[in-house]
Order: sequence, then C-alpha cells, then structure tokens
Amino acid sequence: MKKLPDEFKKLKRIKEPFKKRLYFTGILTKYLKKEDIKPIIVGGNAVEFYTMGYYSTADIDIIADGYEIIGKVLETWGFKKEGRHWYNEEFEIAIEIPASTLDEDAYDNVTEVEIDNVNVFIIGVEDLIIDRLNAYKWWKSLGDREWAKRLLKLKKNEIRFDYIEKKCKKQEIFDVFVEIKKEIEDENS
Repeated sequence: MKKLPDEFKKLKRIKEPFKKRLYFTGILTKYLKKEDIKPIIVGGNAVEFYTMGYYSTADIDIIADGYEIIGKVLETWGFKKEGRHWYNEEFEIAIEIPASTLDEDAYDNVTEVEIDNVNVFIIGVEDLIIDRLNAYKWWKSLGDREWAKRLLKLKKNEIRFDYIEKKCKKQEIFDVFVEIKKEIEDENS
C-alpha cells in the first residue's frame, strides 16, 4: 500500500461516523479532481446530511463516472471490494457507487459544502426527495415515503417546489408528491 495522503491523519482522529464519512468523501473528491471526476453524495448519507443526523446510515453512496479510476484510488488507500461496496476496516468506511450519472438538472442543483478544508458535493434536497418519492411509488417503500415527507417538512422554506413539481410530473410520480404534500398541509391546519 502506498503512503496515505496527509488528510488521513485527521480522518483517524474523527470519532463521529457521519463527520468521518463526509470528511473522507472530501478527501476522495480532492484526489479525483485531477482526473476530472466529481463524486456526489446520494442516498442515505445525503438524507443524513439534510436531516442534520436524524437519519443514520453506515455507508457512503456516491454518483460518479470513472468507476475504475475510483476503484484504483480506493485500493491504493487500503480499501477492499466486498460485493458492491469498497470497505476499509481501519477507517471503518464503506463506499458504494450505485450509478455513474445524474440527470442534467440534478447536476445543476448539487450542494457544495466545505468540511475541514475539503469540499463535498451532495445531491440537491429536491432531487433527494424525488429519489425517495420514486422508491415509494415504484417499490412501495414506506420508509422512503416517510423520509420524503420529513425532508419536505424540514426544508419547506428552502425547497424549490416548482422544480420538484416539474420533475415529478416528468417521472410520473406527481400523484405521490401531491398525496404527501396534502398530508403535510392537513397536519399543519
């Protein structure tokens, strides 16, 4: 194994798992930048970010092209491929790359966050909600329905509802969006 980047010294000292995952993704982002690869956090880690830790997950899901290049970087850093995850036992970090691209609107809607001098890109909250709504409608995932609802309630003053409505109509999930939005309105009246 090659010498680890200096940032890994700090990574070892971070005890809180969520912050550790974010910081690790920032390190990965920094080292992939020269390859013109931009990993974007999606899935549970993104839900955890937007709910300020209320949701909890154990792995990092990223969207990025350059799967082979990312794999080589992870191997260099001591990660082992186990099924669909890359795992590093020493740092207790698991990472998965479930897809390589987002739609163009979603790329324009990504949130950039600085964590201890490294940058992390996270799927926009609207696209995360849309992802959860898709899982609810097409896979009957009640857990994803609940997280879509919680995100809508928690981020109601920040969300671009016109963006969500347009994409929900395009993806044929507008009915479940309206259902959940009405439920929230009824709870607040």
